Amino acid sequence: MERLPSRALFVVDRNVYESWPVLREYTQDKRVYLLDASESRKTLEETENLYEFLFKHQTVEPLVAIGGGITGDLTGYASATFKRGIPLILLPTTLLAMCDSTVGGKCGVNYKGVKNYIGTFKKPDEIFICTEFLTTLPERHLKSGMGEILKYGLIGKEPVLSLLEKEISLQNLQVRPYVEMGLKIKIDVVSRDFFDRDQRNVLNFGHNIAHGLEAVYPKALTHGEAVALGLLTELKLSEELFGLRSDIRTQTRSIMERFGMVTAVDDLPVEKLLDYIKKDKKNDDFLRFTLLSEVGCPEIKQSVAEERIRSALFVIME
Repeated sequence: MERLPSRALFVVDRNVYESWPVLREYTQDKRVYLLDASESRKTLEETENLYEFLFKHQTVEPLVAIGGGITGDLTGYASATFKRGIPLILLPTTLLAMCDSTVGGKCGVNYKGVKNYIGTFKKPDEIFICTEFLTTLPERHLKSGMGEILKYGLIGKEPVLSLLEKEISLQNLQVRPYVEMGLKIKIDVVSRDFFDRDQRNVLNFGHNIAHGLEAVYPKALTHGEAVALGLLTELKLSEELFGLRSDIRTQTRSIMERFGMVTAVDDLPVEKLLDYIKKDKKNDDFLRFTLLSEVGCPEIKQSVAEERIRSALFVIME
C-alpha cells in the first residue's frame, strides 16, 4: 500500500474491502467507492454512478482500482472516458486479473447481456501485483484464474501445461510462476497489436464460446470457468479444422479435473448460445474464431460453420 499515491480516489471491490482490515485502515481517511462487483453490475448505469463519484471528488487525483477483472474493466472504462481520460492505477486481487485482464488496456461494460460490447482502450499508468491477496480468495475464483492460465499454456511457448501436470493440487499451487508466464505472453502480444486489429486476436482463444456461455449462464459460471469450457470446445474445433492432436484436449481436461474445475454443463441451450456467439464483435460476415494448428501456434480469424460449432459443443455437454 505504501507505493500507492498519497492523493487518489479508490474503487474497491466490497468483498476485498471487507476481507482485508489493512485495506480498510489504509483508506479510512480517503475517498472510496465500494463496488459490488458482478457481471450484472458491469453496466452503463453503474458507470454513471462512478461518474458521479468522480464528478464530486476528482480534480487531479488518479483513480485506483482494487479488485478483480470486473472492477478493473469498469474502473478503466470510467477513467478512460471521464474528462477524456484521467490517470489509472490497477491493483488486481484475483488470479484471473493478475495473470490476464490487468494487462492489455481493454476496458468496458456489458450491454443487453452481451459481454464487453461497449468499451475502449486505456493503458493503466501503473500496475501493482501482490499475490498475498490470493490467500483470502475463494477456491472457486482460483479455479477461474486457471482458465486463463490454461489458455496461455495452449497459445504460448511457455511450458505451462507440462508444469501444471506436475502440480499435486490447486491448494498447493505456487501461483507466481504462472502469473509471470501469463503476463509475459500477453505483454508480448499486446505490444505488437495494442488496438486488437490483428495478432492480438490470439488472446481470443476459448473466448467465443466462453462469452456465449457467460451470457447463457450469467450467474452460474465465472469468466474463467466459461473460458476453460471454451478451450475444450475450441480445441475440438481445432482438431476438426487443423488436425490438432486430440491428446491436447485430453491433457487439458485432465488438468481441469485435477483442480476440480467445471468440465461440462447440463442442458446446454445450443441455439441460444449460438445467438450470443453471432453477436461476438470479432465476427464479420462469418463466425470468426482463433483456433490452434498445434500448441503455441494459434490461427486467428478462422471462419467456422454453425454446424461445426454445434458438433464441437458435445464435448462440454453432460
